[in-house]
Amino acid sequence: MWGFNGQLKRSFCGYTRLKIWIIILGILIATTLLFGVAKFTEDNSLLVLSPNTFLVLHIILEFMSIMMAFCIFAITYYTSEETKSLSMIIIACVFLVTAPLDTMHTFSYKGMPVFIIEPSANTATLFWVASRLIMSVGLLFASLIPQNREIKGKQVAYVAVTIGMVALIIALILCRPELLPLMYKEGIGLTPLKIGIEYFITGVLFTTAFVYYKKYSKNVDDREYFLLAIGFLISGLGELAFTLYRNVYDSYNLLGHLYKFIARYMLFRSLFIINIRKPYRNLWKAEKKLNNYVDNLERSVTQRTKEIRKANEKLVKNLKDAQHIQRALMTTEFPRIPGMEFAAKYLPCEQVGGDFYNVFRLDEQNIGIVIGDVAGHGVSAAMVNVFINQNMRFRVDYNERRYRILTPRGVLMNLYHVYNNMSFPEEMYVVLFYGIYNTVTGRLTYSSAGMNTYPLILSAQGEVSYIKLDGFPICKFGKFFKPDYETKTLWLSPGDTMVFYSDGLGEIDRKRPNILSTENIMEYLKGMKDYSAQDVCQGLSDAYHTLLGDNEMLDDVTILVIKTP
Repeated sequence: MWGFNGQLKRSFCGYTRLKIWIIILGILIATTLLFGVAKFTEDNSLLVLSPNTFLVLHIILEFMSIMMAFCIFAITYYTSEETKSLSMIIIACVFLVTAPLDTMHTFSYKGMPVFIIEPSANTATLFWVASRLIMSVGLLFASLIPQNREIKGKQVAYVAVTIGMVALIIALILCRPELLPLMYKEGIGLTPLKIGIEYFITGVLFTTAFVYYKKYSKNVDDREYFLLAIGFLISGLGELAFTLYRNVYDSYNLLGHLYKFIARYMLFRSLFIINIRKPYRNLWKAEKKLNNYVDNLERSVTQRTKEIRKANEKLVKNLKDAQHIQRALMTTEFPRIPGMEFAAKYLPCEQVGGDFYNVFRLDEQNIGIVIGDVAGHGVSAAMVNVFINQNMRFRVDYNERRYRILTPRGVLMNLYHVYNNMSFPEEMYVVLFYGIYNTVTGRLTYSSAGMNTYPLILSAQGEVSYIKLDGFPICKFGKFFKPDYETKTLWLSPGDTMVFYSDGLGEIDRKRPNILSTENIMEYLKGMKDYSAQDVCQGLSDAYHTLLGDNEMLDDVTILVIKTP
């Protein structure tokens, strides 16, 4: 079997490489044909654009390239705040240089209206050469840096140096052009130095394309590296066009700008995949793998513990690169039950949070209600959060579509047992509330695992009461103590509103810990009689933000409101 799998993998890799060389050959053939068409039309005057027409096309192509350069800078810069990747901050700074230099190139192009100085072919060419030199050399340097190499110092320092360098280059070209070599002579065309620099840039771009192709060949799943390689290949081929034109309005010049636009788009797309789509994809793969690991946890605890530890390590890295993904996982899709209302707010702190909630159907009459809080609000809390949500077992399924709904006590006992079979740090713990509400009878059965906030009930008559909770937290204490969780029952009347929240709602000011205590929240809810669940939820959120003011959040805040039919 192993030999067959190895042979299959080699066959797939061989097929992939064949497709790559077909694509590369197609690009080279298309380039040869385009260069031939440009030469033929130029020599025979079949396609001669007027200066005004050329300038319009030039402005469109350049401005689209400039916008993509700014987008690449924004994507790589702000994602590098999470990844701390040195190669990505260098790429961001490179495109931060090329965008303003390309802008100056566009405005100083021969035939454009006066912008700071009189436009000329040589000035525009100087800006072009500066932009392309910095881009090619900078991106080659970035490609040689290992992806896991982290930034030293603050990112803003890189940007400050980059902006200073751009200002210096622009000032030098605009104010002291006599200090720079001539790149274009009117009536003659390109200087040998300009042509030589273009060949140098072409060689650097081809080298960069080769570097990214080698990275792709090591792992064919990283298709974004292949896109980068193609982008640099096209960019290098485009540079060859800029060694051939004699007039700034001729076919080779237009062809070169078209190649530049296509190459810039390929680079934008590949860097978008690396920085935006790839973390989502990796996180999805890690979560899927984690789900597979925990399916048969009770039968292979020892083996599964090792595998889950590895999956957790991968998931932590992914969460570090994409903290905002975890914040988007809080669902707002609730069961659709006639007359029943649901609303929720999740207000995250700066770091990845440990709060969680869920409302779901158990059968036609019963819905499950979960709200909990993992100690802390960092990456480790988020990992435990995922584990809890994946390992809470709410019912036992039998054959022939038969099942038994577990009591709240049974759910917490099972979760406590599973948690203690894991290798979580002893200081980590979870507090949570789990209840089952019967939509026909109005009965609420519930149990608490040390939930540190009291759920509140706003009756249809405007009275507010709380559900007193106790219970032992879910923690690594199984070898010393076995808790006896208790299932309790209460009855809700039509129109009653249940309000659940995490302790972050009251943690506004450490100097004033009771500024939004349970009593204050109850008093606030008295004025919300006949309000919808959404209005109650929004009102509590507004009260929190009003009291918080300009202060920083101390903890994640979760609010869950359920109004009975």
